[in-house]
Amino acid sequence: MLRLNDMLITESNPSSYISESFRSLRTYIRQQVIGHKDRGTVLLLTSPESGAGKTTLLANIGVTFAQEGKKVALVDCNLHKPALHEIFGMENTGGLSAYLRGGASSKSIVRHGGLELSIIPGGDTLYNAADLLGSERMTDLLEELKREYDMILLDSAPALNYTDARLIAGMTDGVILVAKHGRTKRDDLRKTKQLMEQASATLVGIVMNQVK
Repeated sequence: MLRLNDMLITESNPSSYISESFRSLRTYIRQQVIGHKDRGTVLLLTSPESGAGKTTLLANIGVTFAQEGKKVALVDCNLHKPALHEIFGMENTGGLSAYLRGGASSKSIVRHGGLELSIIPGGDTLYNAADLLGSERMTDLLEELKREYDMILLDSAPALNYTDARLIAGMTDGVILVAKHGRTKRDDLRKTKQLMEQASATLVGIVMNQVK
């Protein structure tokens, strides 16, 4: 696996109680979302605001699925402030933005993170991210990933700040809302839930992050 930072506790300390919490979340996701089908499951993680920890959460969930032998793709769809590449110690070059603009192929934007884990970094920030994320090219990418991977986890920009998550949500098998204990407001969480429902997305659950 690539040079990782301390945020990937499921890889650096798999016997910790925090890692066990991620494995419990993996089990919950499997029970709620993954059915008997011949192609991969697409799951979106979003939050009402930035700083809720959804990118770290997504990365650790991805590692737990890879640790049990699943082929996993992590896609950074936060084209306003991409961060997934930092967790995995890779350059934020090319990536999803290059593919959506038509300047790169789907194969060329995939980075391999060891195990059965692949990462698609966000790449350059885009002012018109919503237009591109809601495009047919994005739909085509997800269809291709579903044929190749068991689990596809999508990170996104905060749902109350940008329309991106609402556009992506309808392309997925389910959405997990991430809230930060002591920071995320109940009303903001309710509004985000309503936005996902308006997008005809399936709400898998709400994860309260950093509970002491």
